[in-house]
Amino acid sequence: MRHFFSPISKLLSTLILLTACLPANSYNDLSLPDFTRHQNERSLSNNGYLLGQFWFRKISGSNGLIEYPPAYNYLRQAASEVLPQTGLNNKTLELALLNSRQTNAFVIPGNHLFLYSDILRIIPNEATLMGLLAHEIAHLELNHYERSIENRKNEQGKAIMMLLAGLAASASGDGEATSALWLGGMANQQENLLRYSRAHEHEADRRGRELLERSGLPITGMSELLGALSRQARGSNFPEYLSTHPLPQNRLSDTLNGQQNQSVLFQPSSDGFQYFRASVLAYRAALEDSQAKQLLQRNISDANEFYYAHALALVLNHYPEQAQAELDKVQDSNDFIDYLAVIIALSNNQVEQADAITKRRLALNPSDLTFRYLSGQVSQTGNYLRVNNDMLGYEQRMVYRHNIAIARQRGNDSYALYYHALLEFARGNERSAMHLIKRAERESSGEQQQEIHLKQQQLEQLMDAQKAESLE
Repeated sequence: MRHFFSPISKLLSTLILLTACLPANSYNDLSLPDFTRHQNERSLSNNGYLLGQFWFRKISGSNGLIEYPPAYNYLRQAASEVLPQTGLNNKTLELALLNSRQTNAFVIPGNHLFLYSDILRIIPNEATLMGLLAHEIAHLELNHYERSIENRKNEQGKAIMMLLAGLAASASGDGEATSALWLGGMANQQENLLRYSRAHEHEADRRGRELLERSGLPITGMSELLGALSRQARGSNFPEYLSTHPLPQNRLSDTLNGQQNQSVLFQPSSDGFQYFRASVLAYRAALEDSQAKQLLQRNISDANEFYYAHALALVLNHYPEQAQAELDKVQDSNDFIDYLAVIIALSNNQVEQADAITKRRLALNPSDLTFRYLSGQVSQTGNYLRVNNDMLGYEQRMVYRHNIAIARQRGNDSYALYYHALLEFARGNERSAMHLIKRAERESSGEQQQEIHLKQQQLEQLMDAQKAESLE
């Protein structure tokens, strides 16, 4: 029986091996299925959005989340320069800034973008930032996450076939062939996955450059970004075939093959970008504590921006008096500076000064959510704010905190519990949120109780949908 089975098993091994080792489809194929062509990327009926929202809330509850509204206001406006040129059905991009020593940026399904603070060290101007945003938005438009999952399933199927080939070889008594098939299969699967990931990076570089051009932005920003990554990676001997990303110098070479902007006019960065960058770098510097000033000096050349960033880093590290002394040296005036001035004043128990700044800003723009939120924190007066569909996560969190302050001032404990529950849910603490919202419903009555009950049902429906997708 063994003599009969041996040639059959070897033939089976050979056929399976040939099938499993077939090269993957073209890694740059843009004609792959459009997974969301008829779907709203931010709809609860979209499984990718459920996944993205789940992880967005979890990350929003981490200690590394940067909560600095002026920075988000700028970033939202910057992203809106590129989004209209995409094929995304929903042009809303959820944003999160994370404070970290890592240099990174990434997206997840449902139009969620994450930037690490350290990456601003290698982004010296607005054009480079727009290159980064265009690259990450291209990943979303090209459905790279969904395509990667599909490819992983295919590779897992090949791995199973290699396993069967190994079993067949084992049955024939060929131990060396068994080991070779198993090890070769795993190596082949991993290499294909990495190659597929690297292809996506090249694809996003090219599509990002197209988005910049269609937006009327300098496509040199993409080259500047890849040049910065290349300089940072200089000296690394890590081989490309073991990486999820192509080597920066290879990406740079690929990008430079495209036609560059014809204009040679210098396009300066806006004040908004300069103070956005200074703000994010201040958070990054705060991680170094005693070395914060040195990090800022190495990365910020303008005196006003440096004093502002240093003041922010000092207040983050709980030195409010020194922070005020640094902020007093700043001669510019904008929303970043005024926001920080209010935070420092509150830290120094200078409530009247904080109140005066917020009132001055609201006199100029009564609908400015950032300073309406601050006004509630300062004086705990005003009306409740409502969340609308256009608000991003950072704006919703401002509304919840504002309403908690107002509810406490009015002695409305059930409403304070209710908005605390919504804030906890937005920060990924779902069990705590459901406990609080049930308490709020029990302690309320009338229309307020109906409002809380309806929201509780909506949250439970969302959690049920997450559970159905094994997101727990």
